[in-house]
Amino acid sequence: MVSRPRQTKSSEVVTIDLPSRLDLVTVVRMVISEAAAAAGVLKGDRLEDLRLVTSEAVTNAIQANLAVGGSGRVKIVCELGAKRVKLKITDQGPGMGAAMPLPDITHPDRLAIEGGFGVPLIEKLSDGAAKFTSTKKGTTVEVELSQ
Repeated sequence: MVSRPRQTKSSEVVTIDLPSRLDLVTVVRMVISEAAAAAGVLKGDRLEDLRLVTSEAVTNAIQANLAVGGSGRVKIVCELGAKRVKLKITDQGPGMGAAMPLPDITHPDRLAIEGGFGVPLIEKLSDGAAKFTSTKKGTTVEVELSQ
Protein backbone atom coordinates (compact mmCIF):
# COMPACT_ATOMS: atom_id res chain seq x y z
CA MET A 1 0.00 0.00 0.00
CA VAL A 2 1.30 3.44 -0.92
CA SER A 3 -0.14 6.40 0.88
CA ARG A 4 -0.67 9.73 -0.76
CA PRO A 5 2.15 12.11 0.20
CA ARG A 6 1.18 14.03 3.29
CA GLN A 7 2.47 17.47 4.04
CA THR A 8 4.21 18.36 7.28
CA LYS A 9 5.44 21.86 8.15
CA SER A 10 8.50 21.68 5.93
CA SER A 11 8.29 18.38 4.06
CA GLU A 12 6.20 15.76 2.31
CA VAL A 13 6.08 12.18 3.56
CA VAL A 14 5.50 9.11 1.41
CA THR A 15 4.71 5.89 3.29
CA ILE A 16 4.74 2.45 1.67
CA ASP A 17 3.73 -0.77 3.43
CA LEU A 18 4.27 -3.94 1.40
CA PRO A 19 4.42 -7.71 1.62
CA SER A 20 7.79 -9.44 1.38
CA ARG A 21 7.95 -9.90 -2.39
CA LEU A 22 11.16 -9.16 -4.27
CA ASP A 23 9.21 -8.24 -7.42
CA LEU A 24 8.00 -5.11 -5.57
CA VAL A 25 11.49 -3.60 -5.16
CA THR A 26 11.26 -1.95 -8.59
CA VAL A 27 7.91 -0.37 -7.71
CA VAL A 28 9.25 1.04 -4.43
CA ARG A 29 12.39 2.38 -6.12
CA MET A 30 10.27 4.08 -8.78
CA VAL A 31 7.78 5.62 -6.31
CA ILE A 32 10.52 6.99 -4.01
CA SER A 33 12.72 8.34 -6.79
CA GLU A 34 9.81 9.90 -8.69
CA ALA A 35 8.56 11.56 -5.49
CA ALA A 36 12.04 13.01 -4.84
CA ALA A 37 12.36 14.18 -8.46
CA ALA A 38 8.87 15.75 -8.47
CA ALA A 39 9.64 17.57 -5.22
CA GLY A 40 12.88 18.85 -6.77
CA VAL A 41 14.94 17.61 -3.83
CA LEU A 42 17.49 15.49 -5.70
CA LYS A 43 18.76 15.57 -9.28
CA GLY A 44 21.23 13.71 -11.48
CA ASP A 45 23.72 11.47 -9.71
CA ARG A 46 22.17 12.02 -6.28
CA LEU A 47 18.79 10.85 -7.59
CA GLU A 48 20.54 7.73 -8.92
CA ASP A 49 22.16 7.28 -5.49
CA LEU A 50 18.70 7.41 -3.89
CA ARG A 51 17.46 4.73 -6.31
CA LEU A 52 20.38 2.46 -5.45
CA VAL A 53 20.10 3.01 -1.67
CA THR A 54 16.35 2.34 -1.86
CA SER A 55 16.86 -0.86 -3.87
CA GLU A 56 19.56 -2.21 -1.56
CA ALA A 57 17.76 -1.41 1.69
CA VAL A 58 14.36 -2.70 0.53
CA THR A 59 15.89 -5.86 -0.95
CA ASN A 60 17.72 -6.54 2.32
CA ALA A 61 14.51 -5.97 4.31
CA ILE A 62 12.49 -8.33 2.11
CA GLN A 63 15.22 -11.00 2.26
CA ALA A 64 15.30 -10.68 6.07
CA ASN A 65 11.55 -11.29 6.20
CA LEU A 66 11.81 -14.21 3.78
CA ALA A 67 14.48 -15.76 6.02
CA VAL A 68 11.84 -16.20 8.73
CA GLY A 69 8.93 -17.39 6.64
CA GLY A 70 8.15 -14.35 4.53
CA SER A 71 4.97 -13.27 6.27
CA GLY A 72 6.48 -10.04 7.62
CA ARG A 73 5.87 -6.70 5.98
CA VAL A 74 8.29 -3.98 4.99
CA LYS A 75 7.51 -0.38 5.84
CA ILE A 76 9.17 2.47 3.98
CA VAL A 77 8.85 6.08 5.10
CA CYS A 78 10.38 8.73 2.85
CA GLU A 79 10.45 12.31 4.09
CA LEU A 80 11.11 14.84 1.33
CA GLY A 81 12.47 18.05 2.83
CA ALA A 82 13.50 21.21 1.04
CA LYS A 83 17.12 20.10 0.69
CA ARG A 84 17.25 16.44 1.69
CA VAL A 85 15.55 13.06 1.62
CA LYS A 86 15.24 10.95 4.78
CA LEU A 87 14.54 7.30 4.12
CA LYS A 88 13.54 4.79 6.80
CA ILE A 89 13.03 1.10 5.99
CA THR A 90 11.78 -1.36 8.63
CA ASP A 91 11.48 -5.13 8.35
CA GLN A 92 10.28 -7.88 10.68
CA GLY A 93 13.21 -10.20 10.12
CA PRO A 94 15.65 -11.76 12.59
CA GLY A 95 17.78 -8.62 12.97
CA MET A 96 21.34 -8.08 11.81
CA GLY A 97 23.84 -10.27 13.60
CA ALA A 98 27.54 -9.64 13.75
CA ALA A 99 28.74 -9.02 10.23
CA MET A 100 31.32 -11.37 8.84
CA PRO A 101 34.55 -9.53 8.08
CA LEU A 102 34.78 -8.69 4.39
CA PRO A 103 37.50 -6.94 2.42
CA ASP A 104 36.77 -3.31 1.49
CA ILE A 105 34.41 -3.15 -1.50
CA THR A 106 37.18 -1.55 -3.59
CA HIS A 107 39.74 -4.31 -2.83
CA PRO A 108 40.37 -6.81 -5.68
CA ASP A 109 39.77 -9.78 -3.31
CA ARG A 110 36.16 -8.59 -3.02
CA LEU A 111 35.45 -9.81 -6.56
CA ALA A 112 35.59 -13.40 -5.32
CA ILE A 113 32.76 -12.88 -2.82
CA GLU A 114 29.10 -12.96 -3.86
CA GLY A 115 26.80 -10.50 -2.08
CA GLY A 116 27.51 -8.32 0.91
CA PHE A 117 27.63 -5.06 -1.05
CA GLY A 118 24.31 -3.59 0.13
CA VAL A 119 25.27 -2.20 3.53
CA PRO A 120 28.62 -0.71 2.36
CA LEU A 121 26.85 0.92 -0.61
CA ILE A 122 24.11 2.33 1.60
CA GLU A 123 26.74 3.76 3.95
CA LYS A 124 28.89 5.17 1.14
CA LEU A 125 26.05 6.86 -0.75
CA SER A 126 24.21 8.40 2.20
CA ASP A 127 25.16 11.68 3.85
CA GLY A 128 27.09 10.86 6.98
CA ALA A 129 26.57 7.51 8.63
CA ALA A 130 23.60 5.34 7.85
CA LYS A 131 21.89 4.11 11.00
CA PHE A 132 21.06 0.41 11.44
CA THR A 133 18.97 -0.56 14.46
CA SER A 134 18.25 -4.24 15.06
CA THR A 135 16.00 -5.82 17.65
CA LYS A 136 14.31 -9.20 17.95
CA LYS A 137 11.37 -7.65 16.09
CA GLY A 138 13.38 -6.59 13.04
CA THR A 139 15.77 -4.01 11.65
CA THR A 140 15.33 -0.36 10.77
CA VAL A 141 17.67 1.38 8.35
CA GLU A 142 17.73 5.17 8.32
CA VAL A 143 19.62 7.24 5.74
CA GLU A 144 19.69 10.82 4.51
CA LEU A 145 20.68 12.11 1.10
CA SER A 146 21.02 15.68 -0.02
CA GLN A 147 22.01 17.32 -3.28
